[in-house]
Amino acid sequence: MKRLIAFALFLALSSPGFALDDGIVKYIGGTAPGVKPGMVGLLNTTSDSALIFEQSAGKLEIPYAAIQSFEYSKEVTHHLGVLPFIAVSLVRMRQRRHFFRISYRDPNGVPQVVVLEVPKRMPRTLQAILGSRAPSAVKPNNSCGCSCDNGCGF
Repeated sequence: MKRLIAFALFLALSSPGFALDDGIVKYIGGTAPGVKPGMVGLLNTTSDSALIFEQSAGKLEIPYAAIQSFEYSKEVTHHLGVLPFIAVSLVRMRQRRHFFRISYRDPNGVPQVVVLEVPKRMPRTLQAILGSRAPSAVKPNNSCGCSCDNGCGF
């Protein structure tokens, strides 16, 4: 009985309701002034000159010319043991969280970094935008273009 309750609880917690909706971005952390970890907002990529994170407290503008590097990574949402992994994988795919780390210099020349959690459909688009608008940024050296070591393609 306890196993059944634990399994049901896990399925409830791993539901898509805990994932970010399309277009919503979460500031995980970093050194950007005026933005607190956990703030949720929108990422505006329509500007030709800056990447803009808009949240309720204001907005954070990152000029494309000031971006020194960016990196995409993803993590498994829940780490399971062997038996729970087998049981859950029979029912649904494992969920992943998607992150972008962007290093840049502010107008005063001070190095800054932001880590953003993005929806699962945004990484390819954001990588393309940053690759074309921030050409001086250092990109990963592996064949798949992500931050992994094995060339997985995300």
